[in-house]
Amino acid sequence: MDGTDLAIDSISDMPNELLTRILSLLTTEEAVRTSILSKRWTYLWTSMDTLDFDFGSCMFGDFYHENRFPRFIDGVLNHRGFSSLDKFKLTWQSDLTRSDYGNVEECISYEVTRMPRFIDIYIGTNLIFKLPDSLLNCGSIKEMSLLADSLFESKPKSINLPSLQKMEIGHTSIDDDLIKMFLLGCPVLEELALTSCRLMFKEINSNVLKKLTIKKCSLRTTSFTLKNASSLVTADLDIEIPYYKGELNLLGSLPNVTSLRLNASRNVLILLNKDIPNCLILNNLKSLELGGLETRSDWDLLVCFLQHAPNLKKLVLSFGQSLCNMHYWGKKSFAREFLEIVEIRFVERSFNKKIEKTVVKIMGDLVKTIGNIVTL
Repeated sequence: MDGTDLAIDSISDMPNELLTRILSLLTTEEAVRTSILSKRWTYLWTSMDTLDFDFGSCMFGDFYHENRFPRFIDGVLNHRGFSSLDKFKLTWQSDLTRSDYGNVEECISYEVTRMPRFIDIYIGTNLIFKLPDSLLNCGSIKEMSLLADSLFESKPKSINLPSLQKMEIGHTSIDDDLIKMFLLGCPVLEELALTSCRLMFKEINSNVLKKLTIKKCSLRTTSFTLKNASSLVTADLDIEIPYYKGELNLLGSLPNVTSLRLNASRNVLILLNKDIPNCLILNNLKSLELGGLETRSDWDLLVCFLQHAPNLKKLVLSFGQSLCNMHYWGKKSFAREFLEIVEIRFVERSFNKKIEKTVVKIMGDLVKTIGNIVTL
């Protein structure tokens, strides 16, 4: 008996429960293909508690071009019957036609009736796609990711997700009404991530949110604030704004944050500098990252945090491509020894040893003792 035979025998000896867990790591199309292995495997995949339809993969290309995917979906749903479902994932990167739309909606409506806990939907097409109302009113969902262009062009009638704790929304526009509907309809939401979105709302109002991530988003309003953010402990904000007139009320909205990352465009940094007088004492702040730093005025923002965060341990500074006026004109030296790590990062095109020495010197002026300085 060679090594291959031993491997096959080892798999054959596994109980069905373990085999279905292994199949759950595959896409549904891959799992269905295992049905040809033997009689034991014929319907083993129907016991999986995961459905993962990937209509953008190379493997699924034959199904798409031969127009076989509607039959594939019907076959999968019919064979599974009323089996329970824990996780549902749908990736659609091909062109979505009107007939496809019905199949996608059928998939999503089916999985909602099985009361899943995890939902992950990515629609990579510009066609306006409306989510079934049942998805946004499912009581079992704990984690949900919705990534699709024009996802909410048609407003949902209602949102009621009483168990949802973690949510990501991406590649779409979000206005005041929509963000309010989500925050009111998700009473236990602890983690919110907005990715590559057009933010057309003026505030996020939540007293239960613990982690907020805004990644590569464009702010399309003249003001933005966080309200009732006393539960927020982690904030990762990567924001750009097309103009510098307006208000950002952030520095007075983070009373209990422990980890803060601000990677901002030039206009956002200008507005943050205007917000300095509103900065609270940040007793819980332990880790801070400031990105996009380029001008002397940006040091004022850094000094603000050094003055208001007495327990800061780690500081990460990321400098942009157009470094200028890097010397610091303000009063120097905070007689504190709380910084354990200072990490200095440079955009590759802007990096040189002279700038590195200047930044290190300024930090040495601002802080009496630094445990370790790392430059990248």
